[in-house]
Amino acid sequence: MPTYVCYLPRDRFSPDQKRQIVDAITFRHSEATGAPSYFVQVVIEEVQADRYLGGEKTSDHIWVRGDIRTGRTEEQRTGLMTKMMKDISLITSVRQESIWIYLCNLDPTDMIEYGHVLPAPGQEKAWFESLPGSLRTYLAKLGTTKANFEL
Repeated sequence: MPTYVCYLPRDRFSPDQKRQIVDAITFRHSEATGAPSYFVQVVIEEVQADRYLGGEKTSDHIWVRGDIRTGRTEEQRTGLMTKMMKDISLITSVRQESIWIYLCNLDPTDMIEYGHVLPAPGQEKAWFESLPGSLRTYLAKLGTTKANFEL
């Protein structure tokens, strides 16, 4: 459901730092929205691009773009972005001012994942239960169980 692309300067961060960024984004999205972690996709893109801000070249900048389902409140989105920014800053030692996060809202009906059109926020459990058993088993292996699947 949500896809976060995190653009990092090339060769600047260790594999462990990148793993921590992935974990932080995944956790913060699930925490803010109640969506299970198997919905969260994080892509780390290391770029060797020249980035300019106000006409000045910058090399200490991280940009995260998240495509998420509509239906989240402004409070949820603001909290999610703020916590994510703080986590990434702590992990990378990049100043918070140099971490930009854009959330782009998509209607759930504009996305297909796991071979099925996505549910509206709050309908994840019913969606999950309507999936074929083999897919539910696969998703359970990604960390979702009845014990931790609460919305």
